Amino acid sequence: MSSDNVKYRLGRIQTLNADQEIVLKQTWAYFLKYLGYEINIGNSDLPYKQCFVASTSTSHFDESQGLASNSLSKSNTRGSLNSTKSSASKKKLGLFGSKKSTASVANSASVGAASGSPPANSKRMTQIQSHSSAERYQPVDIPAEDIYSIYAHHYKLAFEYADDFDGSSAGAGTGAGAFNGVSNGNYGNYDNDDAESIASMETFVTASTTLTDYDDFPAHIFSNGKQSNGKAYGGRINRPSQQQQGHNNHHNHHNHHNHHNHHNHNHNHNQQQYQSQQEQINGGGALVDLYLSTVNKPVKVHPDTSILPSFDKYSPKEIHTAFYKVTRNDLVDNLMLKFVRARKWDTEKALEMLTKSLNWRATEFPTDDWAMEGDAPSYLNGTNQGFIKNFTTEKSWIKGRDKNNNPIFTFQAKKHMTADSPLPQNQRYAVVTIEWVRLFLREVSESVDTCTIVFDLTGFSLKNADYATIKFLADVFEAHYPETLGFILIHNAPWIFSTVWNIIKNWLDPVVASKIHFTKDAKELSKFIDPILIPDYLGGEDTTRGFYPIPEPQDEYPPRKKDAEYARLRRERDYLFTRFFETTRRWVESTNPQVSDRYLKDKIDLNIALSKNYIELDPYVRNRGIYDRDHTLTVGH
Repeated sequence: MSSDNVKYRLGRIQTLNADQEIVLKQTWAYFLKYLGYEINIGNSDLPYKQCFVASTSTSHFDESQGLASNSLSKSNTRGSLNSTKSSASKKKLGLFGSKKSTASVANSASVGAASGSPPANSKRMTQIQSHSSAERYQPVDIPAEDIYSIYAHHYKLAFEYADDFDGSSAGAGTGAGAFNGVSNGNYGNYDNDDAESIASMETFVTASTTLTDYDDFPAHIFSNGKQSNGKAYGGRINRPSQQQQGHNNHHNHHNHHNHHNHHNHNHNHNQQQYQSQQEQINGGGALVDLYLSTVNKPVKVHPDTSILPSFDKYSPKEIHTAFYKVTRNDLVDNLMLKFVRARKWDTEKALEMLTKSLNWRATEFPTDDWAMEGDAPSYLNGTNQGFIKNFTTEKSWIKGRDKNNNPIFTFQAKKHMTADSPLPQNQRYAVVTIEWVRLFLREVSESVDTCTIVFDLTGFSLKNADYATIKFLADVFEAHYPETLGFILIHNAPWIFSTVWNIIKNWLDPVVASKIHFTKDAKELSKFIDPILIPDYLGGEDTTRGFYPIPEPQDEYPPRKKDAEYARLRRERDYLFTRFFETTRRWVESTNPQVSDRYLKDKIDLNIALSKNYIELDPYVRNRGIYDRDHTLTVGH
């Protein structure tokens, strides 16, 4: 869980400055429009940073509140490719490299933005000037119908459409009767050994309403009313009970004194409130079940593939599905921000990179499916033998943390023989391993979202030089796992490696290259890794080795059988995702810094709720991999 003593790395959703938040708002505005979700900002206004309003907390953010991504000294070690300015030397510089005030930066031409000012007849600028003082915060306890319908029915991402949906009488997604549990709490034919512990999704609500003062808002947000444009409000269906109102008002008073410090928001309290609201809402009226209320209402969706050149290359349906699948125990906004940071806060380039990567997952490399399958079925069935050979040679392992707290992946190059496995099998091994590393990250509790790789070249010879796989790795980290690497330590390289290095160094993205350090002995390695985690054969104190725990027959399937709790979690995920999109829409559209700040806090809460939801789903959907079987991996956030 997040807590007040976690110092988050800079450039994350918890530690944005005003310039960065505006870029993220702009990125989401383009992305949601591309997928067909309505955003009340015209296409002609989207390119201008002035058409987005920063939140109060990001406008007052000081970099000293965050943690630099690499806190280790950046002084040159022997043979390191680059030294970069320390974060301290960059401190107080604006996003675009000057000490301009937030306002002047936001209103000037900037990287990835249209030059000049919005047109004189800009509807968005008129809206900002005229509506800001009147805007009111409306918490999204239930997503708006248009958001849910697009997600659930147009893209068919609702659990009721899933292949593993087990309706009691009808096939998946065949109409209102397809999901028997919607109205009576019975989750189809799933086993339900503990029915009382499975709360109906009709009572589902989260605690992203921590700053609500109900008397400030018009009565219509407590009813199933309609806005003037005919869209349903996404607010509460029933006014909360006095007990719940008192609880929230107390929390509102508490947060008033911490209004500008959303970065270290205590989400432990929110999770407690989440539980209490679930209990209280049972006595306050059931929430509308959106699946039943929307399943027979055709929704017209107009994905806008014309707003950016890169959007026209891909299918919005494939991109949306891939985006849904790629989010696990990490945070959705921080996943987006990896691509934004990798493209130097250039919105258009970041979206081009993101959609290209999601398309890669959707149409070229089924990385997410491979990650869920793991190694066990291939081992037990005798398939993908090259893929398995990469594991049984025991040439790599994930173990321990470096001095920046990043998980360490160690690779013994001398055990890698080019002849052992064809390239596609090596590629599968590489991406499955990277996906396993992602499960070791701890974004919420420790702000750990990068890993360190140690390439141990002790005993390396040219028969170990697998150029095709190295080229694939260089491409994959640059294009599909940006901002994922902490350090790359090339250890104990023999003279013959210079031949290889002269070839592969030309393949490396400059950002990746800047993370590479050559180390020759345990003393140099210990600048990055504590000696107790350095293998003894390299002069450290660790006597253990990576080993391959042989899969058992039960490892061919996820450890938990799909039951009523699984169905509840899947439907909860639908609600969380659509609430996240609706909250993001309101945050993007907001014209008032204080209101925007409340939506930003809610977004952080929903990011964490989605992460927690995946952690609970993980044993239902993912086979146990190497690090589950050797008990070194506990999926957390």
